[in-house]
Amino acid sequence: MKKVLTACFFVLFLSSSACAGKAYFSIGGGGGAEAKAGNIRIEAGGYTTDKAHNLLFGVGIPFTFNRDEVPAGTLEYPVPHPDYTSLGTRRKGEEAGAYLKAGFEPVSNTGIFVFALGGVTSGKEISLAQSNVTGWLYEQSESTRNYGLFGGGIGFFPKHESYCLHFEYDNRMGFTGNIGFTW
Repeated sequence: MKKVLTACFFVLFLSSSACAGKAYFSIGGGGGAEAKAGNIRIEAGGYTTDKAHNLLFGVGIPFTFNRDEVPAGTLEYPVPHPDYTSLGTRRKGEEAGAYLKAGFEPVSNTGIFVFALGGVTSGKEISLAQSNVTGWLYEQSESTRNYGLFGGGIGFFPKHESYCLHFEYDNRMGFTGNIGFTW
């Protein structure tokens, strides 16, 4: 988490001061896609408004909630005997990650940016098993799985205002809308 916050600060500082532009911070949410859960996203970055070709750079942290697919009452250890049936893998807990965003303003002085984003998320999965003796469910094993995150969207950063809006879609979190402030 410290690395992500450091990256947020670095991108915010670099893109707003070195590019002589503005910085932004936004928060949003949405749902859908492969994570199959609602999500929240926090993002920071910077953009230029007075160049011939205005650019946008950002870094974000997406995470899901209410994603647990493990049935209630599942015991959190392997089946203690060899007579069981494997029931496949299930997601356990939340999925979280980080991404980078880069974009440009296709029409000068409109404040509308088109962008792409890419990153990685990770979450836990378990191998679910059912005892043929008792019928109880067990977590046979647990592992962390990483997923690639990629997508794109559109953002509105009005030149003389202190707010921003972005709408995006990515393969893990689905559709997301963000609202934020700029300075």
